[in-house]
Amino acid sequence: MKLKPRSNLSTRPGFTLIELLVVITIIAVLAGLVISQANKLMADGRKLQVQVVLKDMRSAITSYQVDYNRWPVNPSLLSAASSGQDVPALPTDENSGIVGALTTLTTSSSGGGSGGGSGAVNLNPKGIKFIDLPTARNGKFGLVNAQPPYKLVDLWGTVYYVLLDTNGDLQVTNPDLGNSDPKISANAISPPPQKLPLEVAIYSWGQDLKQQTPDDVVSWRSK
Repeated sequence: MKLKPRSNLSTRPGFTLIELLVVITIIAVLAGLVISQANKLMADGRKLQVQVVLKDMRSAITSYQVDYNRWPVNPSLLSAASSGQDVPALPTDENSGIVGALTTLTTSSSGGGSGGGSGAVNLNPKGIKFIDLPTARNGKFGLVNAQPPYKLVDLWGTVYYVLLDTNGDLQVTNPDLGNSDPKISANAISPPPQKLPLEVAIYSWGQDLKQQTPDDVVSWRSK
């Protein structure tokens, strides 16, 4: 009986070890690029979410100032400011009174921000709701505390900081001047101004939870 010749397919050589290593390396590089790009897109998305809050907060504070001809801040904090100087950056915590004044979740606040007691001042007697804010989940991105006074935190669980033109010169101190990134603080092409020509500016410390670092999310520039 005559045997059939073997198929050429059975004699085709397999991949060599070097070829396999090259393929694995290429796959690893591509996977790294995909993961890196995905992480960047996620980071950009989180930054955009925070920037929306900054924009809404700034608009709400401006509207409040127009309605009441004052800033939505506990009077004791404003009176403690140095004469002729803007007050330092105010956090959106329980003591500043900013969040309650804009949302009407709490309308009265004492000098210490407790929300009542003798000498309490009604920060929003008209009961106007200047902004809608979500409730924080796991202490992040929204209003924290089960009862007033509330505080507002960003996606990383840190309060926002508000700069206000409390001395009436239509400008506020520029935090970019102290940024650790020289591309921001000492940009030769577009150097940051000593003062921002704004009455309201707001910023978040960003993911690293540190002030004046490259990942800060701010209301006065897009990056």
